[in-house]
Amino acid sequence: MNWKKWFWALVILDIAVVALFAAWLFQPAKPISVPPPKKVKGAAFTVYSNKEHLNTVINDYIRKKTKDHPVQYRVWLNDRVYVASKLSVFGRKVDFVVSFIPKVVKGGNVELQSPQISLGDWQLPITYVLRYLRNHASLPDEVMIDPAANRVYVALTDIRFGNGYQISAKKINLVKDEIVFTLTIPTSAKAKQ
Repeated sequence: MNWKKWFWALVILDIAVVALFAAWLFQPAKPISVPPPKKVKGAAFTVYSNKEHLNTVINDYIRKKTKDHPVQYRVWLNDRVYVASKLSVFGRKVDFVVSFIPKVVKGGNVELQSPQISLGDWQLPITYVLRYLRNHASLPDEVMIDPAANRVYVALTDIRFGNGYQISAKKINLVKDEIVFTLTIPTSAKAKQ
């Protein structure tokens, strides 16, 4: 008769674990507040680029920002913006890929929309994966994940390059390989005339 008690205890434990997992999985995501774009005063230049050059710059920046984090990822631009990493699932490395359509928003920042997410051959629920990434991925401070709106906000105007240079997006058309930015070089004083 003792096995019946153990059986029901195991059933109750299984139900509790599934209920806790479901509660965690279906909890609502808090929306992010998008910061206003920051403007640098200085000389502005229009920069025309392409996907190949931008892929190099993006991955160099990510490599420097995440060099000590155990989960590494890479980004590439093709018909969409792709982010890929390898995750260990049951002791086996599986490809994890997220892709987005970029849109330039007011102020020169970029919003990554219409996400598609896959783990190996499986399509995953977008909102839950974005929530997990927001809480556990090592992302630069300028990248904000908003699971409630199924988007990722990239605050380009917050990124500062050597000597305080600022970039802002003007146009991103990946199909035509047209990428246009404004590069602003700050000036410390007005030139005398």
